[in-house]
Amino acid sequence: MIKLNAGIIVIGNEILSGRTKDTNSNFIANKLIKNGIKLEKITVIPDNEKIIIDTVRDFHKYYKYVFTTGGIGPTHDDITSESISKAFKKKYSYHPQAYKILKDYYPKNEFNKGRKKMAKMPEGSELIINPLTIAPGYIIKNVYVLPGVPMIMKKMFNLLLKNLDKGKPKKTLTIRTNIYESVMALELSRIQKKNKKCAIGSYPYFNYLKRKGGVNIVISSWELENLNNIRDQIKKMIKLLGGKSFLVYK
Repeated sequence: MIKLNAGIIVIGNEILSGRTKDTNSNFIANKLIKNGIKLEKITVIPDNEKIIIDTVRDFHKYYKYVFTTGGIGPTHDDITSESISKAFKKKYSYHPQAYKILKDYYPKNEFNKGRKKMAKMPEGSELIINPLTIAPGYIIKNVYVLPGVPMIMKKMFNLLLKNLDKGKPKKTLTIRTNIYESVMALELSRIQKKNKKCAIGSYPYFNYLKRKGGVNIVISSWELENLNNIRDQIKKMIKLLGGKSFLVYK
């Protein structure tokens, strides 16, 4: 059975500088989990040819699906496509269909060098249609190359998602309690050890206005069909420790 896993490569100096917030990886992650594809790694890298080449090659080897965002626009610092061409030792050239799409879209006197550049990609790539601004993304081997602009990326990702292999969605359940991590740490660890087919995470919260806090306990599993037994163990533990609990529904 093929392992349905994935990695995301976010490319862009603007992300690393803090000028731009990365929302793309969060969007992709949520979509993958709901479609039974396990996201195993997200990395953010600069617009640097060697780093892009090395990262793409590495992800290509370990994940069934690799998604990149950013660096496929018309300017000099958009080097993702040329770098990925070198990563797979493919010719960096105009994709005939992509070139025609762009040529037909722009008036003749506006189809300039920068816009032509958006039709250049690794030879043999399959296009990912862009329903908003025309300039396509593409697929080369198991790498799905997408733009960095969130609105455009989301539309394109939703289109390509239809053609991906899918598995069972990850089961997730959240319990909120008013007791603190330090109070339940030992007992929660014991419950985790007894239930190895799930992951139990604890995430503290604090309301500064009410001066009250507690913990959100998240139970998740790719294997189990039902999390109710683990839920009941945790709720019982909280009650014995003198706390209150309730389920959080998104």
